[in-house]
Amino acid sequence: MGHPHFRLTRQETDTAFGDAAAGRTVVLGDEIGSGSSATVYRAKLVHAWGIERPIAVKVFDATASDDRDAVLGTMAAAARGVAQLHHPNVAQVYEFGVLDGARPFVFEELVDGASLPTLIADYESKGQRVPLDLALFLGVEIAEGLDGARTGAGSCDGASGGRMCLVHGDLSAREVLLSKLGEVKLTDFGGASAARVVSSIRSYSSVAKRAATIAPEVIGGDEPGPRSDVFSLGTLLWEMLVGPRFPRDLEDASVLLHARAGYVHTTVFDPQLPAPLKAVLRRALDPDPSKRFPHAGAFAFELRRIALAMGVGDGRVFLRYAVKRLRGEGAPDDAMPTGEIEAVPTSSDLVVATPASGTVRKATRAEPPVS
Repeated sequence: MGHPHFRLTRQETDTAFGDAAAGRTVVLGDEIGSGSSATVYRAKLVHAWGIERPIAVKVFDATASDDRDAVLGTMAAAARGVAQLHHPNVAQVYEFGVLDGARPFVFEELVDGASLPTLIADYESKGQRVPLDLALFLGVEIAEGLDGARTGAGSCDGASGGRMCLVHGDLSAREVLLSKLGEVKLTDFGGASAARVVSSIRSYSSVAKRAATIAPEVIGGDEPGPRSDVFSLGTLLWEMLVGPRFPRDLEDASVLLHARAGYVHTTVFDPQLPAPLKAVLRRALDPDPSKRFPHAGAFAFELRRIALAMGVGDGRVFLRYAVKRLRGEGAPDDAMPTGEIEAVPTSSDLVVATPASGTVRKATRAEPPVS
């Protein structure tokens, strides 16, 4: 697929400043990635006077004429919601537009680093799971991003003067970007809403590919909400710490059946996780939305309490090393921080793994009471 041709017209500039805002150019670079409906490019937005901004340009496939107005309207609304946000865990959206009348595009923050699937796959290739302290840090950051979008975009009860309640609705590991600076950024808010506009009946294959992180009520046809985002985050933590929600060889029909029932695949052996963390995961992954955390902010609070009880600090430095290693830029493993935590006397054992190597050792930790 060749580079799309951008023609920035006067209408795509800030007309309040007239000609002073004209003359911008988009210089596309390498393709960063592609999915079932969009391709992402590294790019530069060049303004007058030589001012340049590195950006990511996401170009979507052409929309069918029958659905075009509804799809574009839904995507534009989501882009407007994210563009209002300034949150450290949400990738900024700068602009939304349409190429050739049919292909939506978004200019957004360029997160230079790696994605969560790459990190998970790297540990899996070594027969390991994401270390507990690093997974907790990632879980808190993702939850903070979800809650920042929810609260920053307005109230879900309609009391925000017409501003939309911004939920993700289609969160998977692919929407979690990890920067070289140790930042965690969420992208693609509102993607599920646009997909639902296209057709109320989606093919088995298209839904099954995303079903592992979708809440059962959403699979059943309900609108996504804050509690469904909690479920999706729960599946990501489960995958990092235990493994995939479904066996990878499961057929599409079985995937959808299990997803609708809220099934989460368990391992033969009980995962060696702190009891409070198991309780938090059980609540986040409850098939009944009313029994989950009401929103990601409450989920983040409990994850942070567990991390503090373990003595886990800011995991940004460990994420930074992990991303650099994925990019072939990091120091050798034996030169990296271990992230190990000194033991605190208590009656129960838990497993602590170092972010650098995933090595597991026994330690003892005080456990907060489970409510």
